[in-house]
Amino acid sequence: MLRSLGIALLCLTALVSSRVEAEAPYVIVKRGDALSLIAERAKVSIEQLREWNRLDGDLIRIGQKLIIGKDAKPSRSSEAKAHKPEPRTRAPVTSKAHDDGIDWTPPFDYAAAAAEAEMGAEEELAPRIAARDPATAVAARSYDKPAAKKSRRRRYRVQSGDTLAEIALRHDTTIADLLEANPGLDANRIHPGQTIDLGEPIPALVFKLERGDTVLAAATRYGVGSRDLQRWNGNLESRDVRPGTSIRIHTRVPVSPSEAIGPTNRGRLENAVRLPPHRGYTIRNPDRAYGTEETTRWIMAAIDAVSSKYKYTKVVRIHDISDKNGGRLRDHKSHQNGRDADISYYQENCPRTGCPFEHVKSSDLDVARQWTLLEYWLRNGQAEMIFIDYRLQAKLYRYAKRKGATKAQLARWMQYPRGRYEAEGIIRHFPNHEDHLHVRFVCPYSDARCRP
Repeated sequence: MLRSLGIALLCLTALVSSRVEAEAPYVIVKRGDALSLIAERAKVSIEQLREWNRLDGDLIRIGQKLIIGKDAKPSRSSEAKAHKPEPRTRAPVTSKAHDDGIDWTPPFDYAAAAAEAEMGAEEELAPRIAARDPATAVAARSYDKPAAKKSRRRRYRVQSGDTLAEIALRHDTTIADLLEANPGLDANRIHPGQTIDLGEPIPALVFKLERGDTVLAAATRYGVGSRDLQRWNGNLESRDVRPGTSIRIHTRVPVSPSEAIGPTNRGRLENAVRLPPHRGYTIRNPDRAYGTEETTRWIMAAIDAVSSKYKYTKVVRIHDISDKNGGRLRDHKSHQNGRDADISYYQENCPRTGCPFEHVKSSDLDVARQWTLLEYWLRNGQAEMIFIDYRLQAKLYRYAKRKGATKAQLARWMQYPRGRYEAEGIIRHFPNHEDHLHVRFVCPYSDARCRP
């Protein structure tokens, strides 16, 4: 009798503990959410959210499950369900010895053609569906031009009818900067003939709103006031903005915190961003999945493009990007500045753990999904080079042609059918890429020390 009672109590204890774990408070990330907004709503800190959910930065994804309870830890089952991490118990079956991480990418870098700027109206950018946090939002381009020599501080003589807000607007600065440059200045009491120090010009950049962005996100990311933001953009109203809207901002905050330095085979990486979990891919080794902020965003956006068209029915594997600080990465000749990534091919038959790194025949390639992934990078001008086996290029070429790619586009994008040794096209052949593709992204425009 006592033995039976003890067994019952043990079963009850196990049931209660699993129930508590399963009922740990959490939220599902929705469109428009940001880590800071979720933290504010849950009355917790951003640091707590990062710790509970094992986040390395602030990137979150639509549909991602975030633990928000105190002392809560994601269970293995819920984590697997939310992010589908790569299993550790068994490595993918391969037919090549170099699947262990050896990358035969050449130690030299090809120059990328700049013809993407001449794309016609029929080549509209693919829609982006990322939910991005204000802390990780990146401007579309920058107007900052390095001066040949340090200029003297600018001064302005107040005219009749002037206000400090109008002076700030005309001279690409903020009221806060004017007050800082002029101790004792009263913003509400300026008079004609008064001289105001305008300080150094503030660099200008353009922030392009994506889905999930807000005007407040742009202001928060670049440390400017919402009133200044509205004045720079013709009294922009928050309720009127839509994805694709470009907003002009004057700020000294860096466009992107991460920086790719040097070439991919002799470079390093600063302020790296780890590729976050995503239900469209698995990551072999998170410690080797660091890249620039742009690299991680472009990978996720392309996976989103595939998933939005074909749902999350197939998962690819992300093997290596870069080390946290860049530099030489074991088994690789490149992957040194956060711009390279090895990704398995979409295949017709893939296990739930992800399409493996194994020899892929042309008949095995899921050409529809694969072309959707590649086309996203090509149309957005994000890929400098993509190494794909020449035999697979043939199938991709024919599919892209059927889907409406023009002759000029195909000639610019693909090496095929010129021959596997012709140095033409963004997609090119290189030996030992029968089991995975290698994408090298362009230098982010904000990374002045990056070398193609």
